[in-house]
Amino acid sequence: MDIAQNYILAVETSSRTGSAAVGFGSEMLSQSQFSSTAKHGVELIPTVDRLLAEAGISASDISVICISSGPGSFTGLRVGFSFARAYSQVSGAKLVQVPSTDVIIGNLKPALSKCSGTIYIAPVIDAKRKQVFSAGYSWRDGLTEKILDDGVFFPSDLMENLGRPLWVTGEGLEFHKDAFICDGVKIIDSNYWVSRAENVLKLGCRLAVNDKFVSVDRCIPNYIRLPEAEERWRMKQK
Repeated sequence: MDIAQNYILAVETSSRTGSAAVGFGSEMLSQSQFSSTAKHGVELIPTVDRLLAEAGISASDISVICISSGPGSFTGLRVGFSFARAYSQVSGAKLVQVPSTDVIIGNLKPALSKCSGTIYIAPVIDAKRKQVFSAGYSWRDGLTEKILDDGVFFPSDLMENLGRPLWVTGEGLEFHKDAFICDGVKIIDSNYWVSRAENVLKLGCRLAVNDKFVSVDRCIPNYIRLPEAEERWRMKQK
């Protein structure tokens, strides 16, 4: 598939504030952030319909759907993946999963391009229980490398696993900011915290070029751990 000649839909529902974007290849045609937080199930379909209309295309024109795959909001991920799988089954569009931690880091590339030396980066997503979903990255000479896989961490453990200077970013800082106040740690401005569908589109297109598609039956969110309600249910069954 020549990705540059196909219409792409990108969906970001792992964050508290969702968004969607439509592109022709990696070229952005239209994008929109949801108007309210934690209402992905209400806003996703109307937002996609509006973006398709703005781009002057129909639902059947979409060849690839890129979905932010988590970790993140359990409910938001379920909404996004249910939509993407159903859309794919009806339209035949191919599916691409993009790690939500990569999506957050994408916001920092303009700022990082002005820096020299090695910088370590950690996206922060609230995991409750005084923990965060995160991963670790290093940036040097214009290249970003993932050096710590997605996982659930206490902030202190996450910082111990990464070098300095360390930049932290992401919506989880709304709840965990104080835990990251430490020498050598820079808390990025909140304007860069929110996951954006435009980054899902850019990263998803790179994966699609390399045929990193997933089938509908294997298109599953990366929850990292079970939702608390399911954990309690399993404990009761034991």
